[in-house]
Amino acid sequence: MKHAYTILADDAAIEKPLLDDRSYRFLKLEANNLHVLVINDPTTDRSAASLDVNVGSFADKKYTVPGLAHFCEHLLFMGTAKYPEENEYSSYLSKHSGYSNAYTAAEHTNYYFEVSSDYLEGALDRFAQFFISPLFSKSCKDREIKAVDSENKKNLQNDHWRMYQLDKLTSNTDHPYNGFSTGNYQTLHEEPESRGLNVRDVLLEFYKEQYSSNLMSLVVLGKESLDDLTQWSITKFSDIPNTELSRPSYKGELIYKPAQLGKLTKAIPIMDSHKLELSFLIPDDQERNWDCKPSGYYSHLLGHETKGSILHYMKQKNWVNELSAGGMKVCQGNSLFMIEFELTPLGLENWEEIVVHVFEYLAMLKLLGPQEWVWKENSDMSKINFRFKQKLGTSSTVSKMSNKLYQFTEDAYIPPENLLNSSVVREFNADEITKYGSYLSPDNLRISLTSQNLKDLEETERWYGTEYSYDDIPSELLEKSRLASVNADLHLPLPNKFIPQDFNVKGEKADKSLGHPYLITNTNKFETWFKQDDQFRVPKGHINLTIHAPTLSKSISSVVQGSLLSELIEDELNEIKYYASMVGLSLQIHQFRDGFSLKVGGYNDKLPEFLRQILEVLTSFKPKPERFESIKYKVTQELKNFGYEIPYSQIGTHFLQLVNERTYTDIDKLEVIKDITFEDLSKFAENFWDEGTYVQTLVLGNFDHSNALEVDKLVKESFKEYKELNVSVDAVREAIGFQSFTLEVGEHARYELLLQDAKNVNSCLEYFVEVGRLEPSNNRLRLLTDLLATTIHEPCFNQLRTKEQLGYVVFSGYRLSRSYFGLRFLVQSERPCDYLEFRVEEFLKKFKKKNLGEELSDEAFAKFKQSLKNKKLTKLKNLNEECARFWNSINDGYYDFEQKVNDAEELDSITKEEFLQFFNDYFDVENASKSGKLSVYLKSQKTPEADENKLFSSAVHNYATKYDLPITLEAIDSIIEAKESNTDSVADEIATRLGEKLPTNFSTQFVLEVSDRTTSPTPPEFPKGELFTLSDKFKELHAKGGRPQPVNPLPTFYYSKGEPRL
Repeated sequence: MKHAYTILADDAAIEKPLLDDRSYRFLKLEANNLHVLVINDPTTDRSAASLDVNVGSFADKKYTVPGLAHFCEHLLFMGTAKYPEENEYSSYLSKHSGYSNAYTAAEHTNYYFEVSSDYLEGALDRFAQFFISPLFSKSCKDREIKAVDSENKKNLQNDHWRMYQLDKLTSNTDHPYNGFSTGNYQTLHEEPESRGLNVRDVLLEFYKEQYSSNLMSLVVLGKESLDDLTQWSITKFSDIPNTELSRPSYKGELIYKPAQLGKLTKAIPIMDSHKLELSFLIPDDQERNWDCKPSGYYSHLLGHETKGSILHYMKQKNWVNELSAGGMKVCQGNSLFMIEFELTPLGLENWEEIVVHVFEYLAMLKLLGPQEWVWKENSDMSKINFRFKQKLGTSSTVSKMSNKLYQFTEDAYIPPENLLNSSVVREFNADEITKYGSYLSPDNLRISLTSQNLKDLEETERWYGTEYSYDDIPSELLEKSRLASVNADLHLPLPNKFIPQDFNVKGEKADKSLGHPYLITNTNKFETWFKQDDQFRVPKGHINLTIHAPTLSKSISSVVQGSLLSELIEDELNEIKYYASMVGLSLQIHQFRDGFSLKVGGYNDKLPEFLRQILEVLTSFKPKPERFESIKYKVTQELKNFGYEIPYSQIGTHFLQLVNERTYTDIDKLEVIKDITFEDLSKFAENFWDEGTYVQTLVLGNFDHSNALEVDKLVKESFKEYKELNVSVDAVREAIGFQSFTLEVGEHARYELLLQDAKNVNSCLEYFVEVGRLEPSNNRLRLLTDLLATTIHEPCFNQLRTKEQLGYVVFSGYRLSRSYFGLRFLVQSERPCDYLEFRVEEFLKKFKKKNLGEELSDEAFAKFKQSLKNKKLTKLKNLNEECARFWNSINDGYYDFEQKVNDAEELDSITKEEFLQFFNDYFDVENASKSGKLSVYLKSQKTPEADENKLFSSAVHNYATKYDLPITLEAIDSIIEAKESNTDSVADEIATRLGEKLPTNFSTQFVLEVSDRTTSPTPPEFPKGELFTLSDKFKELHAKGGRPQPVNPLPTFYYSKGEPRL
């Protein structure tokens, strides 16, 4: 070990945040030049590791197989020589409350996992083998090609992916940016096969040639000492081959040739929105400017949202609702600076004028030159933010650090001592700022304009089917842009008054943190909670309010008008909000059930004053006619466009809109909003507080009791003009408690909706089993459900996603409504919903027989219990996490602050026999006697293409799974291929291979069932359950489950160092 590595930066040399109790060592292994960062966190209960390969989809070009790098990322996880079982890694992680993920980018492929800290070494050993001896097995190859294809189809109707691909299509063909990175069935199977290529052979060549240890960065975080973590890194990762590759380089090629600048792309989006994007090519990756960051100077000013900014000016004209601006590195030697506008219909008509105004603002910046006071504000805040940076989660830490570790190696610009604080803006370099600004010129510009209103676009992009045109930017527009002069309405922002000054931390760190906040006010109008930070020791805080006003939830019309009102208030607050956001303060305000949710957070020094200004606007707000139409348009588009989101991201909302009271579908809201006038909304706002209000507040962080009382006083003063809701606290709780509708025991309901996006091939199923009502008497039942979710998660994914390849998105987990709990299964697929439901139920049958029968030993059951216990007792990483936990416990109406700790204790007493009986009572597909089921079908309008060979293959695989045939999927695939999908021949071959292991009537049964399932994949008893197509009808026929009630009497939480204010 003495000469096994070289230290590039030790813990004493690395600059760390003030409160960072982690230790670091940055080193390079001598055996293979692998760069490693080991992190000791003595208090962590979650460990993690990540390995980043400085090779990504840009490497596909050499092998002429688009999607090859992405395919490698998928297949790498499917077994190794040391651990050949394809789900060994995921199964190990699942049993120890862990998980893993990976992603492929242009120049990087990043792999990471997280696991309970006692099991880091075992996880590392399995993880390392992916980069030493992966199997890339033939049987997994075909299934993972389907997984990549399914992932690609998930993105086909996503405008971000569509426009990204369109930009690449119109780029330099000599640069790998001009490619298709995701891959699909065509690029990974059909095209290689037509050229006589075996894609697995190409993949093996790619892996051997590109996955070199000197291009890899490993980060390991655990509770073990730096020496132990270093030793594990050496012993487990030194065998990764090193072929001494150079980092990606493109021989000076830029992503656009000169002739591809000055271009205008118009395209039809999937979403009903109007967007304008200005993109400037920066012929430099900016890595050398790590200490002065000139792109940040321009993103700060061009993206500003206060008076004098581009956005403020455009909002006055009602041309733009949103703007974002910023620079990004594309790859070695290339960056982009982009300005994106969310346009109103009027803005679409005037998009060319918007472009000219951007260059007017740039003309002003050029005339003034770099302003050191602007730079200093950014620099000061970057230093403050680093100084008081809180811990991220372990997997986030290792993944982000491994992805950028190459920036701190021996031949990089940034000294390794700065690997934690390279985000700090250190140097004011006027020359570099000016040079960067010189690239933001009309001659360096590409414009993208997207709207469904665009006509006569004659081109169609190959991979996503986007309709587009590609032409020169009009010469008149370019000339106007070149000649743009200073506009008096466009100027620099004012100095920021919210910059914090006081960073003193109050109180002391407790040996054991208090597990709940105190209640310092409890009346029929105000409920205020307080907890002083006793563990994170940062000068930050959170103040959260829920402002209940029954007027908001009386009808669908009031809900929609409340949404408009919320957006208009946020629009009015935009300037205050933006100034605050620049100095580490945040504001979130949105409609919430029967009122508004308002959250402010950040450095506590100016936080109460920030809240005061917000409440002043909120309580006196009157809508302004000049912003009404733009905001109404924005809300309308959001309602319309939700139906064009990826199906799996929609279905949870559809579920909750069905089962929760006083919720309405977006389709119904759209019918209401079109008739709402400014006069309607003005009257609604005027009468908004007439029925009274009830305000819940949480004050958390670097505040003492006196500070909390000051906030409490501020809230009371702000709402003193409005009456209380009811005469007693109990009556108030009835008024603000929202309920869910319950399923009858034995019921199976089915809610069907058509996917709005007529071109999306994917359907989605949510299969929900309702177990019980959320109440203290059901705590054990709730815990059993959570334990089942832990036990079933990996087998569900392995069967439905990995083996059956139903679709890229497969998920199972614990599910809550407002009043009830249960377990859900979610699958997004090209297959129809009734087939997906059939496969979920077949999985449950198999799970009972195999996972809860043959494989559930006492030792395995104990591991699942420990895994859940570890999750329950996972330590909070930062103040944000603590705030979210407390606020959820207050807002859900149960106030069960100690639930996780109590659950962990009760888990010890749950027996395997009790668990098995629980499954039989609630989840046995054929004999469950205590649960209800709800299936939500979000159905594609497209009829799936019937591929008889694929249907036959699925039928054979499903038969083998159902009857436990002792034969591998790889063997089945080879038989199907050899026998050309002939049912009798396949049956005979399986019978020959398995012989006496099969029943005597195997062939007859096999032929009948496989033929039946090939012709009709879904059995005739599906779809199951009573059909509902209208949420109102479902609610009419189902009872409500009761309002949430506090688990403990609220006086239990009265502040112990002073009288509660009752």
